[in-house]
Amino acid sequence: MRRSVPQLISLVAIIAGVTLFVYTMLGLDRDETVRQAGELGLAFPLVLLPSVGWHLLRAAGWWVCFPPDVRPSFWRVFRVRLAADGVGYFTIRGVASEPLRVVLLMGRVPPVVSAAASVLERTAMGIMSVVGVGLFAAVAVSSDTLPSAWQGVFRGIAFTALVVLVFSLLFLMRTGRYFGPLIEKIHGRTGWHWASGRTVHAISAVEDLFLKLARTDPRRIELLVALSVSCYLLMALEVYLVFWAIDQPISLWIGTIVETFTRSASVAGGAIPGNLGALEASNVAVVEALGLVGGGTLALFRRVRSLIFATIGLALYPRDTVAAVPAAGETA
Repeated sequence: MRRSVPQLISLVAIIAGVTLFVYTMLGLDRDETVRQAGELGLAFPLVLLPSVGWHLLRAAGWWVCFPPDVRPSFWRVFRVRLAADGVGYFTIRGVASEPLRVVLLMGRVPPVVSAAASVLERTAMGIMSVVGVGLFAAVAVSSDTLPSAWQGVFRGIAFTALVVLVFSLLFLMRTGRYFGPLIEKIHGRTGWHWASGRTVHAISAVEDLFLKLARTDPRRIELLVALSVSCYLLMALEVYLVFWAIDQPISLWIGTIVETFTRSASVAGGAIPGNLGALEASNVAVVEALGLVGGGTLALFRRVRSLIFATIGLALYPRDTVAAVPAAGETA
């Protein structure tokens, strides 16, 4: 049976992930990792707190992206986001979670509105993540923290982040619309029916609302920036707490360096369901490069933490969606 291109990409990604996972596990000191994991277990609830805060702040970021007149309750947004990410965790990043967000809010929020809000939140958080990665990578290169062999790696991360940021800003700073005029021009020259279909009109409507939300309220953008920075620092704090719990104390700055590299690596591993292998390899590699022990424990904690929140998301999956009638207090 001939496989489609998406199926081939998924197959290659899974094979690559499993290979990375096995290779990383074989290189670990398993006895030491098990011992450290036991020490971490006693402090597990405390170490889990930064990721709880991260999920709350990401939900808040999506919540503020909705227009006030059709904004659902924060609890609804939190549940939907966690449920969609729980499903998306086992698929290629974004393929399942983004459309599912829209579906789970049907009957309460117009699909165009929820899609535009989701695009705005993802765009703002993504750009700020690139800014953070580029800034911290550049600072790390200029410090004496990194070994010489890793200077080039972080220099490459900083350069890539700069290129992505420049192109993103050039795209977003352009006035007017993007997708709509292009499709209208294609339809005018070719007469193709798909260029005037319902799906294209829906995408154009999402674009119009996205641009309106992004350009008409500077305070919304300022809040998204603050939330993104806070999320980045929370993940660096998570690294710090893991090493504190296993009696291998590090500075918050070292935690930020670890988070910077693992966040960059997660982009490359985004096609792998659950980031399997890429998560373990990136955490172990950067920790060992810094001359520390405990990379395996950090990777194990982050894998367990991700599975916990994916499970909670599936448990909170809203079952009153699509046909639901807006209840009192569900919109603000």
